[in-house]
Amino acid sequence: MERNKTLTELIETLIFEMERLKYSKSLIRHVKKECRRFFEYVMESTGQDAFSEEIGKRYLAEKYNYPELYPHKTPNLVLEAVRCVRRLGELKLFGAFRRQWSSPKETDWYLADEQHIKTYLSKFQTADHRPAAMANRTRSIKRFYDFLGFRKLSGINDVSAQIISDYATSLQGYAPTSVVGMLSTLKQYLRFLFRSGLCERDWSSCVPKVQSRKNLTIPTLWEQSEIEILLRSIDRSCAVGKRNYAILLLAVQLGLRCSDIAGLKLESLKWGRNEIDLVQQKTGNRLVHPLCDDIGWAIIDYIRYARPSIESEFVFLTANAPYEKMSSINVTMIFEKCAKRCGIKKPLGTTKGVHSLRHSLARRLLEQGTPLSEVADIMGHVSYSSTEPYLRVDVEGLRRCALSLPEVMDRA
Repeated sequence: MERNKTLTELIETLIFEMERLKYSKSLIRHVKKECRRFFEYVMESTGQDAFSEEIGKRYLAEKYNYPELYPHKTPNLVLEAVRCVRRLGELKLFGAFRRQWSSPKETDWYLADEQHIKTYLSKFQTADHRPAAMANRTRSIKRFYDFLGFRKLSGINDVSAQIISDYATSLQGYAPTSVVGMLSTLKQYLRFLFRSGLCERDWSSCVPKVQSRKNLTIPTLWEQSEIEILLRSIDRSCAVGKRNYAILLLAVQLGLRCSDIAGLKLESLKWGRNEIDLVQQKTGNRLVHPLCDDIGWAIIDYIRYARPSIESEFVFLTANAPYEKMSSINVTMIFEKCAKRCGIKKPLGTTKGVHSLRHSLARRLLEQGTPLSEVADIMGHVSYSSTEPYLRVDVEGLRRCALSLPEVMDRA
């Protein structure tokens, strides 16, 4: 890896890579300006054209009072300065910098392996057609080829064990579970190339194995009183409020995922049977829930008096033209906006998005004595192991399972 580049060379490399990866021109201009400020600070402070983590921290602390001044929410201007310094640090350490998933319109990332990649994606996307799985698989392959492009390699024929090792090293800073997923996809892709005769050597054995403990994040628990405050905060006299109320009821009372709420179809509403019958986006499995009165009337209120009068198979649509199907991000934003308006704050380091409402529903079911197998069915889990993390939120239930020290000694 290239570890001895000067700060000037690192900045030039950063700008070149951002242009190659088609970052917006306005962002590149801003990064150039921020890099110039940082370079001037380094030269004034040290007199040396060199980057170090320590000088980066000092720059952010002295120029922006970061992170002391911004313990919670950091302004975008400061965030861009932080990202700029981090990219330079990652370039020096790993030979590449992390980047967000770019526009799907980009196609030049295929390098010389376009047909190989399309064949692989076509085969495995057909085997597992879930939208989230398809997007993650494509993202992982693209990230690997972005790294190859950064190293000025043309494709899989230029890969070596060292390149694979360097790529894995460049993923430092991502969540452990994300790294596991990206390396697992890369391993699968390399094995596919070898078995299909598209690569002379099976490089999959060179992909390092990363272990990650599951379910490290503590789920946020929503008390019934907080849920009532959340729902009461919605103005149901307007069209947007009618839609948002129905959406949050589905999350609160049925524990549906964002993707299933956004993708709920009119045909899934079985009014004659008072049921919601849908196919889960994440698992592809069928899930049937009772259509309880609160949810049923909320959906009717939205469809009759608020839903745009257009032909669409989906229940929930965007509020402004062109009226389209809601996305998972839309559902998340609705929840976050309502929670912020209520002033409900949850501790840092906890899961507090829409998914936390699933945890709360599971907690209530467990407190009511519902067997874990039934909770798994209600949550729409493929296996009971997916439901086990919810046991952590049932503190009282765990206390009842605990044995006292004398009991342990007696049974020893």
